[in-house]
Amino acid sequence: MNVAITAISYATGDKKLTSEELALRFGADAMKKIESISGILQRRVASEDVCASDLAFKACELLFEKRPTLRNEIDLLIFATQTPDYIMPSTACIMQDRLRLKKSCASFDINLGCSQFPYAIATASSWITTGLAKKALVINADTPSKLIHPLDKSAITLFGDAGAVVLLETSEKKSFIEFEFGSDGAGFDNLICPASAMRKPHTREDDIEKQDDDGNIRTNANMYINGFSIFAFAYKTIPETITKLLNKASLSIDDIDLFIFHQAGEMMVSSASKRLKIPASKVYFKMHDIGNCGGASIPIALADAVKNGRLKSGMRVVICAFGVGLSWGASIIDWSDDFKLALTCDDYSDSPAKPQSQCLADA
Repeated sequence: MNVAITAISYATGDKKLTSEELALRFGADAMKKIESISGILQRRVASEDVCASDLAFKACELLFEKRPTLRNEIDLLIFATQTPDYIMPSTACIMQDRLRLKKSCASFDINLGCSQFPYAIATASSWITTGLAKKALVINADTPSKLIHPLDKSAITLFGDAGAVVLLETSEKKSFIEFEFGSDGAGFDNLICPASAMRKPHTREDDIEKQDDDGNIRTNANMYINGFSIFAFAYKTIPETITKLLNKASLSIDDIDLFIFHQAGEMMVSSASKRLKIPASKVYFKMHDIGNCGGASIPIALADAVKNGRLKSGMRVVICAFGVGLSWGASIIDWSDDFKLALTCDDYSDSPAKPQSQCLADA
């Protein structure tokens, strides 16, 4: 039994964190330097009372508006996140009830960050291929802004909040050509919330603010990112992963129409792409006006590429995600003519102009 992505819907945070606002905190020169590296000019962040599940709910309801009968047909719900509603129970079970899905719908979380999308679609695809499910909602949603100290310029300048839902269904043609996965837990502390669960329970001392050598302020309860180490990891791992993936499928870069990477930052993506000698006209970007939206970044970019006419039926696309864990995953997808809907309720009419360096793969 074959499987295909047939719809994508997404919603980002309702607030806009602009570079002008951040320049008031960190200085105009610092922000100009960060922008030149990240390519991120604006971030969409969620209000204080909005969780990742709320953004996902909004995206799901938009999908159900377009396909009213779908609500009663979903028999698998996967919620991939590292910002759940609670440590327990799983957010997926809560979402099953909020979305009014049938009680026979299997629902569970996947606890992964930046790399969650290929893992989640591979899991859902396996369930459908083996007959355990027929239609699956794969949700990728996170609100990293809630973990970041407002004076930590190494993180708050990069991340946005979003929820994306991808619909997987049976198909006559094979869509998922190949997958490649990996992990390196030795680097777990390069992207971490130290005092966040059982290994280091939160105490009052963990709320004490500390300033690092670069002037970033955070507590042990906040997200910490070692930008240099993560960049080095991505620069090494992305080319290795893509090479293995293409070799497994006996394909070359020439056989791929579009590459969509985790939208971690322009320099990170561009540097790894250049190592692989991927033409810039094949590397798609959607980050400049929403930020690095974690695991939701790839499905958002896929939907954006479809809406802009850059990704069409019959094309072959490679996705590659990487980050916290350390963890990575990639897939070759033949974009199916079964794909019908790319949806968002977001308004981008007043977004900053997309940098020209990110437009080379646009239609």
